Amino acid sequence: MTAMLGTTLARAHLRAPHALAGCLAMSITVAGCDAERSSNPLSPSIAGPLAGVTITAPAAVGPTNSLLIATTEQPLTLIFASADSNSVRPFTYEVQVATDAAFTQIVVEITGVEPNEFGQVIIQLPSSLDPDRTYYWRVRALDGANTGEYSATASFEVFTPVVIGAPTPSSPASGATTATNTPSLVAQHAEITGPAESIRYRFELANDPGFTNLAAVLTVTQAQGASTSTSPSGLPYEEEFHWRVRVSAQARNGEITGPWSTTASFSTPHPPVVIGTPTPTSPINNTTTATVRPTLTVANGTVTGNAGTVTYRFEVDEGTSFGNPAAAVVLARSGSGTTAAMLSSNLEANREYFWRVNGTNGTVTSAWSGPQQFRTPTGGSPSPTPPGSGGPRTPDPPPGGQLPLPNEEALINSIAAANPGALANSCIEEGGSWEFMDLAVAALRARDTRWGYNCKRGDCNDPSIDVVDYFWGIGDGQESTDVYLIDIISAVCPGGNQSPAWIDQTQTTADEGTVGRWIYPR
Repeated sequence: MTAMLGTTLARAHLRAPHALAGCLAMSITVAGCDAERSSNPLSPSIAGPLAGVTITAPAAVGPTNSLLIATTEQPLTLIFASADSNSVRPFTYEVQVATDAAFTQIVVEITGVEPNEFGQVIIQLPSSLDPDRTYYWRVRALDGANTGEYSATASFEVFTPVVIGAPTPSSPASGATTATNTPSLVAQHAEITGPAESIRYRFELANDPGFTNLAAVLTVTQAQGASTSTSPSGLPYEEEFHWRVRVSAQARNGEITGPWSTTASFSTPHPPVVIGTPTPTSPINNTTTATVRPTLTVANGTVTGNAGTVTYRFEVDEGTSFGNPAAAVVLARSGSGTTAAMLSSNLEANREYFWRVNGTNGTVTSAWSGPQQFRTPTGGSPSPTPPGSGGPRTPDPPPGGQLPLPNEEALINSIAAANPGALANSCIEEGGSWEFMDLAVAALRARDTRWGYNCKRGDCNDPSIDVVDYFWGIGDGQESTDVYLIDIISAVCPGGNQSPAWIDQTQTTADEGTVGRWIYPR
């Protein structure tokens, strides 16, 4: 037992009648207090009381006022002020600690405690008290013949302290790029000892590892299981964030907060690609067109994210099912806010048609627009191809000049990567479709409307299924032979294994004594 100021302790013995179940009542007496009574009037053992002698009640100094004492702060030290007496006889103190204010359940009793020279008595209890209960204590002075009054009762509570460790960031892993801008932050639970209540996890996100610029603060109640998670609302895309978490809980002595976890970091992804549905503007409302080969015009739908090349597919049919369209045109979305498509063939005269349009980049596809209705005229004729439709156009060369051939190999490769199914199904002789060729021409024309289809061996009734033309001369280029011929599909039909290509066939065609001829649309 720790030494006590001004206190002389002798032997201790059990006070069984005052002991609670599981509690030890102690009696500590000054040496000699059990000796036979003496005739010396100063002897502590003299029979008494002595007339006229008064002993005041000591004053409890601490702990008082329902003070909270953690189990880790035991064994407890009691402090009280000395009593006063008009007797010359020396006196000692008796200290009692009980679990009730009436002191019927005494758990510790210490006697024979002598005051020190400073007017206070400091004594340490011999052992730790049971936690999570309230205790009462008092003290009185005795001179062997006279007994003073007890001090006012003081109380204190012994409680088990709550100790909180640091949680562990689990997901997203440090350095990861999340799939969305609302990632789930997951922390493995902190170790908590003691009777904790209302356990909460505080997540902090910041743009800097020092957390001086907080982007979000999220506080959630601890979940069942081994982890707790939460998600921030939409974070900015393509930014790095740092995050940490700590735990707080309600304990008997107030709110306890644990240490911060280690810091983890993650990056938000690129913004998702969203391709909005284009809006038909003409022809609509069952108007009659001026030609049996009308131009269909739409207001472009909104495109967000890194979409790459977006193409619009226009479909025309005699009903709204579009199961077997009478006409279809695919071309690149214009950057001017509207996109116009001329049909590649004449429709029947004096007939009602419906049309619709959607957009795609080969991976993300918009919804179809609502079908719009129009009627073709009687005896109408096809409209000429607008020279500047579909995108920008390189100015004509000077008279006698020739424009250089642009290299768009990377563009063709990207279209093939985004549309592998269309490329694999590009062999027309085997029942394939024009989808890949139409996508390629549309993307090329989005960069320069001098790109078009090639009339195979000069016959515009037989467009090439794998060669595109670049018109290098003066004028609108329709059916001109002033062209470069580029093979964009490497395969032999039938039975070929299609792959993207960029092969200049201009000189080879001339050496074979044939020509290329430019058309658009096909």
